[in-house]
Amino acid sequence: MKLLIVDVGNTDIKRAVATGDTLGEVTRNPTKDIGRIAEEIANAGMPVALSCVRPAAADVIKAALSNCGVPLVVEVNANVTDPVSGFYAGMGADRVANIAGAWTELGRASPVAVVALGTGTTITAVSADGRFSGGFTTLGLGPICQSLTEALPALPAIDPNDVSDLNPGFDVYSALCRGTVAGHVGLIEKWVSILGAELGPGMMVVATGGWSQLIGPMTTCIERIDPLLTLKGILAIARANK
Repeated sequence: MKLLIVDVGNTDIKRAVATGDTLGEVTRNPTKDIGRIAEEIANAGMPVALSCVRPAAADVIKAALSNCGVPLVVEVNANVTDPVSGFYAGMGADRVANIAGAWTELGRASPVAVVALGTGTTITAVSADGRFSGGFTTLGLGPICQSLTEALPALPAIDPNDVSDLNPGFDVYSALCRGTVAGHVGLIEKWVSILGAELGPGMMVVATGGWSQLIGPMTTCIERIDPLLTLKGILAIARANK
């Protein structure tokens, strides 16, 4: 059976058709276009598995599905108990999906931590038996750069994509840009250190999100980068709860 996997984030909506365990081509659209995208999702006529971090956007999608008689197979939230469990009330759907995807992909045999690098930066951990084991959350790299511009208007606006290494800067722009990226790398490594001390040396660390391919290689702790992790996690949860 084909299943339409939908991930609504703060910035983007990602969609892919799953056939069995295989994800097809991913479509990406701005979340601000939720009205139009909800109609496209419903008109596709396929059962839907949904993760959405914006309740109002979830309501728009569910209304469109209901109007077209299309079933919502699963909506990811903190009440998920299979394949992972133990989340606190209000836990972000994307974090639940990410950790479900990583733990399933890595064989359900070891502790796992997922670093998500998007509009927000988070880390979410589960034990070897798939129980939520804590995490951290802060502003993502993009909003941090925007906040710097607002707080320090006399300094140049920075683009983290200009950073290729973490050597010290020798001008205002490079010092500010590299310093901001290095700070993000440092906080991730500290988070991993804290969680690794709790869960043991076998903890695997996976990164996802828009900034993961920039930040991941600059750390010493991220072992795998998977841009499709949230979609894979939604699919894993849908199959476990079919």
